[in-house]
Amino acid sequence: MAGFAFSRRSGAVALAVGLALLAGCAGGYPQASRHEGPNRSDNPPAAARAGTRVAALEFLYSFENESTAPYFPITGIAGCEYAPDGTLMFCDQKRGKVHALDAMRQTWYEFDTPVASPYTPLDVKVDGFKALVLDPGGAKIYRFDLGGTQLDVLLDLDQADPGFPVRATAFDVDQDGRMIITDQGRQQVLLLDSFLNLTMRLGDPGSLRDQFQDPMGLLFRVDGSFLVSDQGNRRLDLYGRLGFFEDSYGGVFEAENPFVAPAGLDRDRFGNVFVADPGNGRIHILDPDLKLRFSAGQEFSLQGAPLTPVDVAVGPGDLLAVTDVARVAVLVYRIVYQ
Repeated sequence: MAGFAFSRRSGAVALAVGLALLAGCAGGYPQASRHEGPNRSDNPPAAARAGTRVAALEFLYSFENESTAPYFPITGIAGCEYAPDGTLMFCDQKRGKVHALDAMRQTWYEFDTPVASPYTPLDVKVDGFKALVLDPGGAKIYRFDLGGTQLDVLLDLDQADPGFPVRATAFDVDQDGRMIITDQGRQQVLLLDSFLNLTMRLGDPGSLRDQFQDPMGLLFRVDGSFLVSDQGNRRLDLYGRLGFFEDSYGGVFEAENPFVAPAGLDRDRFGNVFVADPGNGRIHILDPDLKLRFSAGQEFSLQGAPLTPVDVAVGPGDLLAVTDVARVAVLVYRIVYQ
């Protein structure tokens, strides 16, 4: 209210203005809205606000590899993903199948199988109203509608980096359409622009900064920066939006390193990061500042304990799906916030 000037009017007018101002201070004026994203510098970190910190995981149910299941047999379970409507998808790399559970009807269906052979779907992502499937066997990323109908080939990996065959293990797409792809053959990550043209090659073989030994998972964050799970070096590597190395978390020589063999990654709407670690059968939960909140694994009941989790997917309703190679199952948990 500083700077508000009263004119020389009657005492009655002055009193009316004063009462109006008091009413405004008491709640008559709307308060500024609070942005809930983790990257606003004018707000406290998201993990510090009530309702955004991950406090626990609660096991709900699992989809096991049973002969009566419509997706039976699963022979090579791999990546998983949730669509915005809650439809759950997972890849069976060895059988060349992508299975999906319709969230409304609670019925399973299969995606179309491309004519190309071999077809070995390894990872799946949802981009808007399309599902993208990584096929390292055919060196393609296929595009499907969410009902599983094949639409086209979004990207030929042999053309992503001409002259250098790409041995992809994971990919991700951000809200601007940019894409990142691991290339385990050359121990690097490819950054593509929204037109899917190669922008940068990141990293090379080794254990130093900005080097990889078996990059296995990728994740774009809200601000456009991204994480790489560097399995051989037992760490996560952080790159800025423009593709420049920023920091590492964990590492072989870190005494309290929780990672043994980090693989699949995902995040929730608050920026918390979930990491599948098949090396020690655990799911690691990091806050938006990439500090470890806790790890979950064998303390679950026998039915809910992961053995070799390879990928994670955060879905609507605070659900977390985990694909487990050893159990040949999809485990579903509820994320508990405080």
